Amino acid sequence: MARTAELGNRIELLSMDKNCHDISIGLYEQPAPDGVPEYLVHCFSQKGDVAARLQFIAEAMKVLGGMESTAAGRLRFTCGSTHRLACKRLFLEAGKLASDAALSARPLSIHDKKSGFEITVDGDGTGAYNVHASGDGDGHERRTKAVAGGLRKLAEMAETGAEAGAAFACGQAHDQLVGLLLARALNVRAVLREEDAAAAQGVLAAPSAQSV
Repeated sequence: MARTAELGNRIELLSMDKNCHDISIGLYEQPAPDGVPEYLVHCFSQKGDVAARLQFIAEAMKVLGGMESTAAGRLRFTCGSTHRLACKRLFLEAGKLASDAALSARPLSIHDKKSGFEITVDGDGTGAYNVHASGDGDGHERRTKAVAGGLRKLAEMAETGAEAGAAFACGQAHDQLVGLLLARALNVRAVLREEDAAAAQGVLAAPSAQSV
C-alpha cells in the first residue's frame, strides 16, 4: 500500500463509488522529476476488486480525457500542463461509469434539449475552440456564448476574443476533454450543484478507518 506521503496532494474525492462497494476513491497530484504534474487514482480499501476498479477509472480518464500513463502508473496530460480543474471533472465523470462500460471519446457535437439546437465545437489545433449552433428558432448567438462560457468555467479555459470561443493556455488541442465537458457545459449550474452535493457526502477514510 502506498504511504500518504507518496500519494501527493489529494485534489478530488469520489466519496461513495456506487459501482464498487461504496468505496471512497481519491485523485492525487504530484509533480514528476521533470516538473510535469502527474495524477494518481487511489483507494485505501483492500477489497479484492478495488484494484481493477481503479485501473478502469484510470483507463477511462485516458480515453475520455486524452491523458497518458507514466511508467510509475500515474496519469499526465501530453501537453505537460496541469489542467487541474478539468482533470478533477474528468475523474468524477469516469467514476460514474460502471467497470464494464464501453469506453470511447465523446464527439464534439451534441443536441441541446433546452434550445433544440445542434451544438458543435471546432478547434484550430492550438487549443482554441469555437462553439456553433444550428437549427430552427432564434437565440443561436446567445446559446453559443453561454456554452462557451460553460467550457471556460469547467476547464479553466481562457477567452479568445471571440464571444463563443474558449482556449487552453497550453496552446495544444484537447479534443477529448472538450467532448467530455460539452454536455456539462450546457448546464453549468446543475454541474456545480451536483458537485457540491457529492462533496458533502463524505470524506476519504484512512486505512485504519476504512472497511477492508
